[in-house]
Formats: sequence, C-alpha cells, structure tokens
Amino acid sequence: MKRFSIGIDIGGTNTAIGIVDEDGNVSFKGGIDTPGHGDIARYVKDLAAEVTEMAKNLKLSNPDCEILGIGIGAPNGNYYSGTIEFAPNLSFRGVIHIVDLLKKEFPEYKYIALTNDANAAAIGEMIYGGAKGMRNFVMYTLGTGVGSGIVVNGDLVYGHDGFAGECGHTTLIPGGRLCGCGALGHLEAYCSASGMKRTAFELLAKYNGVNSIL
Repeated sequence: MKRFSIGIDIGGTNTAIGIVDEDGNVSFKGGIDTPGHGDIARYVKDLAAEVTEMAKNLKLSNPDCEILGIGIGAPNGNYYSGTIEFAPNLSFRGVIHIVDLLKKEFPEYKYIALTNDANAAAIGEMIYGGAKGMRNFVMYTLGTGVGSGIVVNGDLVYGHDGFAGECGHTTLIPGGRLCGCGALGHLEAYCSASGMKRTAFELLAKYNGVNSIL
C-alpha cells in the first residue's frame, strides 16, 4: 500500500496544498486564497473542501493508498499548542486553534500537526532538499513576511514557548520602518516581498524624473 501525506502552507496571500508520497514526490497540487473568506470558520470550510477534492482525486488514481495525515506550516504557528497566534500577515486575528478546527473536518486522519512555516520548510530541506545531510543550519523563507527555522544537531529549535527562531522580527534599524507586528525597524519590514515593494516605491518617489532601472 502506498502512503501519502497532505501538506498545507498558509501564507499571507495564498494557501498552498500538496499531496506527497514518502519519497517527497508531489502527486497533486492545489490551493486557495488566504484572505477574503470573511472569517476563520469560512476559511477552514473552503480549505477543507479543497483538501477533500484533492484526496478524492488521489484515491481515484491510487485506489489502494493510505493518507496518513495533514501537516500544516503557518506564520506564528505553535507546534506545542496547534495554534496560530497573532500572525501580523494573516487576516485572522488573535489565537486560531487551526489543528482543532481541522480535526473536526477530518476525524478520519490520525495525525494533524502544525508548525511555523519556516520550520516546516527547514524539515523539508533537511529530508529532501538543499540541507540533506546537514545537522546544523538556518532556513530563511521570504514571502509576505520573513521567517526562519533553526536546526541544531539535527533537531528543530522550538524554544520554551514554541516561538524560537523568529529572525524576521530582529531589529535591523532601531526606530526604523514600521513592521506588521507593530514594532519598528524589523528585518521583515525591509526584506519581505512587501518590504522590498515599499522600498521600490520610496526610491521612485525620491528619484522622480531620474532615469533608473526602477
């Protein structure tokens, strides 16, 4: 029997979904927009509908297969509690019990787990990607925000409360640009996709009328 897992990557703009086998091969890809669902309940329903359709298509092409569970990567995802907590780049505010919500949608799956999106990326790189064979490294993710996953001696560093490794919220320029989290001068405010877009607009305004590649 061939075994598969469902991966969900919740980003500030898009939520990507993939069904992968034990060798890391992606059999099906899908996704939904992250914002625009009104509230977390509607988002989870729409997400569950997409996952259900993908799982149905998998079983049509692989009748004798088993789906082991769902792994979720999300900004401010807490591995210990299964919650997304006060993520500045998501439209869902407060503490979101995403694992419990998905367990209600998919009681047939034994394993449903959450971690920070950069931690999930670090695990993937360590098993299948550029960090294969490495036991000590830092994985940076650049998107709507900036994330990082730290691996020491082959283990992810979660920290006491599950939020170790938030390098995107280290202070780069004291008193600098406002970050989405409300603090000033964070790395994410400059090096994320939205931060680089903001820099481009600032430079265009500053050098208006000057020939430039911008």
